[in-house]
Formats: sequence, C-alpha cells, structure tokens
Amino acid sequence: MDRNEFKPTDRFYRIIECDYRLMQVVARFNITMGFGDKTVSEVCHMHNVDVHTFLAVVNQVVYDLNASPKKVSLDLVNMGSLLDYLKRTHTYLMDHQLPQMRKTLFTAMDCSLQNEVAFLLVKYFDMYVAEVQSHVAHEEHEVFAYAESLMSGSYVEEEKQVTHRHNSDFVAKLHELIQMFLQYYPQEGINEELNDVVYNLYRIEEDIRIHCQIEDEMLLPLVRKLERKRMSQHHHTDGGNHTATAENASKMLSDREQAIAVCVAKGLSNKEIADQLNISFNTVTTHRRNIARKLNIHSSAGIAIFCVVNKLVTLEEIKL
Repeated sequence: MDRNEFKPTDRFYRIIECDYRLMQVVARFNITMGFGDKTVSEVCHMHNVDVHTFLAVVNQVVYDLNASPKKVSLDLVNMGSLLDYLKRTHTYLMDHQLPQMRKTLFTAMDCSLQNEVAFLLVKYFDMYVAEVQSHVAHEEHEVFAYAESLMSGSYVEEEKQVTHRHNSDFVAKLHELIQMFLQYYPQEGINEELNDVVYNLYRIEEDIRIHCQIEDEMLLPLVRKLERKRMSQHHHTDGGNHTATAENASKMLSDREQAIAVCVAKGLSNKEIADQLNISFNTVTTHRRNIARKLNIHSSAGIAIFCVVNKLVTLEEIKL
C-alpha cells in the first residue's frame, strides 16, 4: 500500500498532519476538530460519515496534491455521501470563499474608476464568479439530480450524456486572473493585503481544480456504473423481450414518430429530418429517444428493419 494512502485504522489527526489543505476536505464531511487519538473509523462513526467514501475522497485528494496518477477504488464508495460532500464544496465556494475574496479585493486595492487596472480586475473577477454560479447550478440541477434519480431506482433506457461545464478553460480563467495581478497591477510598496489576495486566489484555483477532479474521477464513473445497473435490472425484470413484433409495432408509434422512423431508415441525419418535417432539431432528438424506448431498438439499422417489416418503407428506399 502507498505510504500516503490512509486506511480506517489510522489515527485521524495524521490526515491533517499529512497536509493541512486536507482540513477543507474534513470540514466538508461535517467533521469537527477535537479528534483526540481516535482512528479514522471511530471519528467517521461519531459524525455519521461513511468511512469508505471519506477515505476515497481524502486519498484521491492526496494523490492529486502529490501529482500522482493513481486512482482510488470506487467499489465501496457511497454515492449519496459523495454527493453530500460535493454539495458542501459548492456551498463553501459560493457562500464563503468567493464573497470573502471579493471583500478582500476592495480592501487591498483602489477599485475606483480612476484606477482602471483595479476596476477591470474586479470586473473580471465578477465575471468569473458568474460563470462559477452557472457551473454550480448546472451540476446541482442536472448532474446531481440525475445521480439522485438513479439512486432512487429510476429507469434509464440509455446512458445519459451528463457533462460538466468545466474543463481546462474553466480552471485556466482563474489562473489568467492571477497572471493579470502579477503582470499588470501597479503595486506601490509592500502591500500585504494584496499579496494575500494573490496567494488566496492560488488556493481557490487549486481547490476548484481538485473539486473538478473528484467529479470526473469519482462521481461520473459511479453514475455510469449505476446507469448500467438500472438498465440491466429493467432488462431482467421485463425478460429482455421489448423488441416490437410485426403485428403491433406500428401501433406503438405516433404518426410523427413513424414519419421520423421512416426518415431514419432512409438515411437522413437529425438535422435533415428536422428540415424535412419542419420541426426543431431538439424535437427530432426527443422523438428518436421515444422511438428507441418504445421499440427497444437503438440503431439506425434496427429502425430500418422495423420500417420494412411494418411496410413503412420499401427495401429500395433504405439507405444505411
């Protein structure tokens, strides 16, 4: 086992001794100080925290801080506990870190219109905060809500393309703000408050980067795993026999869905279908999902066969 990987029998205080930055991870699991000589397992039990999820997050952060390519095992991770941790990270970021940073900016700089550089730096910071707010809203309303629906047993007919509005650009924008301070702000003399601003911006940048890593390397794989489980359960429950028969298949589709199925069989793209039927691209996409769900057919070739069997098209019209 890697010497930096913590386990349930380790003394809890050694986590903070390993790296003080792990204090934020501990706090986001609602674990307070005063660990005494208790083990990780004992402290987690006292605070009603899932020990496997806690250790998985802590160890993944340790790997990230040490620039290690290793990833933790997700076999015992509880998705509900992980979501709670990620939500608290959002709350800390939006309710404490960024508002406090903005106050510090105004204290450390002359942000009047006369100081054009300071004015623009604060404006850039506000624009970045707005982007973070959009990112957080997207995650909580789309990604987190979808994960919770899977946990509650919701059925999915196919893997949903859950995405994060963060990538290298998302973190890079904050780093760009830091570079602007270093390169362009005319600091007169030693300004300890301004130095603290830049230092704390580096810490926020690191915090956001690690948060994104936890989402990408832990949450998304768990979502994919649970999606596959739900699809397998549904297939097993229904005997795996959702394929439409020639006698009743055409009755399963609305007139609009039949028209779209015909277009698919003829080899048209979603955009071409939208243009031909005078409907929106998103409407075509929705209808195609409904067709796949009703017929349990997820390929263009399968839809083409369905259309031929049900005499919606002739063999000569098929284009694959």
